[in-house]
Amino acid sequence: MLAGRRYFAQNVLVVEDNGDDADLLRIAAGAVPEAVSFHIVPDGEMALAYLKGEGQYADRHVHPFPDLVLLDITLPGMNGLDVLAWIRQHPEFGSLQVFVWTDSGDPAMLERALKAGANRFVPKSVAFVRGGLAGLMRGISQAIRSSTANAPTSVKSN
Repeated sequence: MLAGRRYFAQNVLVVEDNGDDADLLRIAAGAVPEAVSFHIVPDGEMALAYLKGEGQYADRHVHPFPDLVLLDITLPGMNGLDVLAWIRQHPEFGSLQVFVWTDSGDPAMLERALKAGANRFVPKSVAFVRGGLAGLMRGISQAIRSSTANAPTSVKSN
């Protein structure tokens, strides 16, 4: 441990149906000094079960409640906007930060996600193509550590 730095585990629920994208996130976790633990589910229905701690996700030692949700918009079955709406309709999840990410370049999608209550929007193309995964990981780390609610913003790659 470096002097003056606080290290802590961060639990991120990743709702992502593309296994390659999920693997890249795990690799990018090495870019931040804090331990980031990803809990990955492939669709919206499983995300809700995880958040509620139901079924296979009932053991919170194995499946801890997340500090942040990284939510793909284009999912099979229940899409990411529906998951986001469900989260925001439940007061017990009011402080849960949700970063929406997608490979869709549709500006209307961005607008809908932010209006639905996303804390940040992360275009996958920026994260993957421009090497912004390290920045994404730093943004996740900072968002979790932040004690104040963030206004909806867009994550930009350096």
